Amino acid sequence: MLARWLKLVPALFRHDPLFRYASIAAVLALILFAVSIGQHVVGAVAVTGAGKTGPAATVPEGSERRGRADMTGGAATARPPAPGSPGAPMATTDTAPIAPGHTLDHLRVEPASPDKFGTMP
Repeated sequence: MLARWLKLVPALFRHDPLFRYASIAAVLALILFAVSIGQHVVGAVAVTGAGKTGPAATVPEGSERRGRADMTGGAATARPPAPGSPGAPMATTDTAPIAPGHTLDHLRVEPASPDKFGTMP
């Protein structure tokens, strides 16, 4: 059955514009996917220094892992501090927290301000 479908590809490519453009898009997507896998395997250092030779082939500091912040140990991977930790921002004390088990009596719900969304000027 696969061989029969493969025999139809040239005719479909020639006569069906939707099939033609879909197959072109699929081939381009596969090419871009292969290139991105190649860059990931080779690494950003080899790609950025590809045109240089000798000792000048070094990469500027901080740019060897650009785009892959999860792999570096710098500030780009810093996560927000855990709630309650010394680095976490302090919650305001004028409102009680909204959490399961707490009452919502302290909240004041007001209607939304009127707007002109969906109306013609």
